[in-house]
Order: sequence, then structure tokens, then C-alpha cells
Amino acid sequence: MSNRPLVLLHGWNDEGSSFEKLVGHLRKRLGSGHIQRIAIGDYLSKDDALRFDDLQAALDRAWRARELPRDVASVDVIVHSTGGLVIRDWLVRHFTPDAAPVKHLVMLAPANFGSPLAHMGRSMLGRIANGFFSRQAGQAVMETGAGILRGLELASPFSWELAMRDRFVEGEGMYAPGRVLCTVLCGNTGYGGIRSLANEDGGDGTVRLSTANLNCAQVHIAFREEVRDGNRVTVPEMADYRESTGRCAFRILDGLDHSAIKLDAAESRLSRAQQDALTLVERALTVEDDAFLGFCDECEATNQMLTRQPGERRGKAGFQNTVVRVRDQFDIPVEDYLIEFYDPNRPDGGGLARTIHEAAIRKVHNYRADTSLRSLYIDTARLCEAVERADTRLGMSITAEPMLDEDESHARFTPVGFRTLSDEDIEDLCLNDAQLAEIFQPHRTLLVDVCLHRSQADNVFRLNVEQG
Repeated sequence: MSNRPLVLLHGWNDEGSSFEKLVGHLRKRLGSGHIQRIAIGDYLSKDDALRFDDLQAALDRAWRARELPRDVASVDVIVHSTGGLVIRDWLVRHFTPDAAPVKHLVMLAPANFGSPLAHMGRSMLGRIANGFFSRQAGQAVMETGAGILRGLELASPFSWELAMRDRFVEGEGMYAPGRVLCTVLCGNTGYGGIRSLANEDGGDGTVRLSTANLNCAQVHIAFREEVRDGNRVTVPEMADYRESTGRCAFRILDGLDHSAIKLDAAESRLSRAQQDALTLVERALTVEDDAFLGFCDECEATNQMLTRQPGERRGKAGFQNTVVRVRDQFDIPVEDYLIEFYDPNRPDGGGLARTIHEAAIRKVHNYRADTSLRSLYIDTARLCEAVERADTRLGMSITAEPMLDEDESHARFTPVGFRTLSDEDIEDLCLNDAQLAEIFQPHRTLLVDVCLHRSQADNVFRLNVEQG
């Protein structure tokens, strides 16, 4: 057995002492031969000036000060919630994928792609978690960690760019057998009491299963301009679908909420679900490289049994966190747009459009600082069932402002903008059955990078050439 040091990092609005019971459980189960040195992190998370940049830099300084090893595969790490983003940011900034010092990384309900709570107001957050008060100018002012919460918000550019750096790289990447063995565990049950205000299907009261899972995918959709029969038309093309590099184990813990997963109770008071979780943490800390993919498969099989499949009634709904980012060909954000799903064979979109937009798409969140980034929370089984009942392909399109209107006689004449107003301006993007199954999968995040062509009317710029 290994005797690597064990490092533990807490989440937002928490402190290292919340891990004391878990450490005791692991010492008892694994023995001193496996865990000889414990380092429990304590970091600020609710000062409004803090950013994730600060946390990873401060972690690196503290790591060096405590002389923790930096050799390859020399430590094991357990994180909870926001701690998942902190450790990932630190790893990718300071180490190449084949030189990471972490061997086993166990993430308990991590907010890898954000939390639906992060954008809520201070009063709501105060209801869900105890705020702290700092004295400023003689008054009590509650701080929530505004800089950290911006990174934790759904569809944040921070979580997008972090995934680009550690999940969509050339080669095996950071997380794979022979490198970091990462296991993500997340509950599927919300809070009780006043904190139930935060509950939603597919989550643990704070994070969603789909935003916890570190296995993700990305697809590019380009809406380019073509000339058809003398008219310019916006034509979509989907390309470069890819899944994240390497593989992480991901396991749904039935019956646990965001707090209970920390196992912060005496062993005699742990519920059956918590005891099962403790066993999984132990396995995740001891699994070897050659057994890791089998462990991943086992976790996936359990997840499927807990998840409602298309055409079935048993199991809980499975949601995809579908993050859409729209920019024009000049890489400028397009902030005012509408994504639509429909039956491409029906002029009004058919009943399929209504079912998807009213039932399958459960929630939409626009990132507050840049609405070109949006999170669509989609019930994947319900969407696939609706398409199958309609016996059609799934059509998708986009409408964006400003809408190009080249006719100077019109009141709304707009010389620059997007050709997306009518069916004559833009073609459908249609997904067949195979593409539908590939694009919409439960319990994960899909990053959809959309490039929308911005057009200019002929009168925007003219060159008058004189004959000489």
C-alpha cells in the first residue's frame, strides 16, 4: 500500500475542520501504513476581492511552505465542491499532464462546471448557507465572495477555459490511467428544511450531477454565409464533435445531498448511503492504474441503473448541462440570440417544438456578465422521446440581433447584422438519430461553440472607380 500524503480542500463557505470526521474514518479503514501525513487546507472563499487566480497561487505557496512533495504521483487529494476547481486550476497552471504530483484525486460533489446557486442574490445565499459579516466603516456588511461566485456561475468563461486547458488537450491529458486517477462522486438528493429552496431535479442541492461530472464533450457549429440562386443565405454546419481526453470515474450516490457527502459524522451515525460513499472513497484512494478503467465502467453501470432511459419509467431524470457560446466570425460575443428546437418538416415547428421548449429544456441561465454564454438544462430522455414520437429529425436554428435589413426604405433598416430572421435567411441544422444520441447525454456538460456569420449590406462600403 502507498503511504502518500493526503491533502484535503474544502468548498465555498466552509473550513478544513469539516473534514476531521472523514479523516478519522479513512485512518481507521486504511491504517497508518497508507495515510501517514495529512494536510487539511483552509482558505478564504467569501471575500469579494478573491478570484480563483488568487486561490491557486496561494495554494502553491502554502504547498511549498509545508514542503509537500511535487514529484510525479507523490500525493493523494480529496476535494469538496469549489475545491475541485481550485485543485484543477493549480494542477494545470503548474504541471504538465505527465508530471502532476497527484496520483488519486477524489472529488466530492465538485462544482466543475458551476452551481445554480452561484448567481443568486445575497439574501438567498444567506438562507442556504451562513454568511459572515465583516466590519467596514462601522457597519456590518455581508460578503459572499463575489469573485469566486462569478467563476462558479453556470456557463462562466472561467469553467469553459479551464476545461479547454485540462479536458480538451492533445494526447491523454491530465486524467487517465498512468497519470491522475480522478474519481467524481455526487449525490442526487436535495436538502431538507429551509435549504430546500435550492433543490432541483438532477442535483444535490448545490451542484448538478451534470456540472460535477468531469467527463464532458465539445462541438463546434458554424453558421456561414453562402450565395444560393443569387441570394445570400446563412448555412449551418456541425463539425469537430469530441469528448474530453482521458477518463474519470463518475458515480451517482443515491440519497446523499451536498453536505452529507462530506461524511461529517461519527461512523455509528453514518447512513447506509454514507457508508457506501465511504467505501467508494476508500476504493478511489487505492485503485491501481490497471484496474481504473474497470472501476469507471462499474460506476457507469450503476449510474445507468439509477437513471431513467428513453421509453422507461424507472429511475430519475438525467440532465445535460448544455453550455452555448455564440460569437461572430470576428470572435466578438453575440449577446442577444435565441436557440430554437423544432420539427423541420412542420412550418410551425410542430408539437415537438412545444414539448422541447416547455418540458425537455428545464431551465436556461444566461451568464450575467456576458450573455453570449448560456446554460440549457436539458432532460435528455424526454427530448429523445419527443423526437421519436414525432418520427422526425431534430431541427435547430438560431435568431440573433441585430438582424440585417438591407432595404434602406424600411423603417428598421440595419446595414450590419445577422441573416437569421426568416426561413429564407437561414437553413435548419438537422440531427439524425445517431447525432441525437451523441450530442444529448445525461449527467454531463456539453460545450457548444457557435460561430454566427455577421453580414454587411452593400452600401456599408463602396469604392467608386474612375476610368482613366
